[in-house]
Amino acid sequence: MSALELIALLILIIAISVLIYYYLNDNTAVNKLTNSVPHSISNLRNFNTGGVNISEGSENISVGEKLKTKIKDIDMPNINTDAFSNRLDAFLNEKSEELIKDWELATKEDINTLKERFDLVNDDIGNIEKRFNEYKKFTNEKLDLLDGRLKKLEEDSK
Repeated sequence: MSALELIALLILIIAISVLIYYYLNDNTAVNKLTNSVPHSISNLRNFNTGGVNISEGSENISVGEKLKTKIKDIDMPNINTDAFSNRLDAFLNEKSEELIKDWELATKEDINTLKERFDLVNDDIGNIEKRFNEYKKFTNEKLDLLDGRLKKLEEDSK
C-alpha cells in the first residue's frame, strides 16, 4: 500500500467516525426531547392544531384522529387525467387565437379559403388554356396564310 492510499484511507476513517459521532449526538438529543414532551396535551388550552378546534368534551379522541377527520372533510378536486385534460382544453380554447397566430397554424377557415382559391385558379387555368389553344389555332392559320403569300411572292419574283 502506497503512502497516498494510506492517507486517503485515514481521511476516510476519520470522516466516518465524525459522522457517527454527530449522528449519535443528535440521536440522544432527539430522545431527550421526546422524553421531555408530555404525552397528553389535554391540559393545554391554546394549542394550535392547524385549524382544528379541540373541544373540552372530546378529551378521549386524540389530536391525530381529529386532524385525520378534518383532512378527510376537505373538498379536494379529483386529481386525474380527465380534470387535467379539461383544464388544458379550457386553456387552449381561451388562448387559441394567440396560439394560432404565434405558431402560424392553419384553421379550417384558412384551408377552406385556400381550397376556394385553388378552385378559382384551376378554373382560370382551364379558361386560359382554352383561350391559348384558340389563339394558337388562329395564329397558326394566319402564319400559314402569310407563308403562302410569301411563297407566291417569291415565285412571282423569279
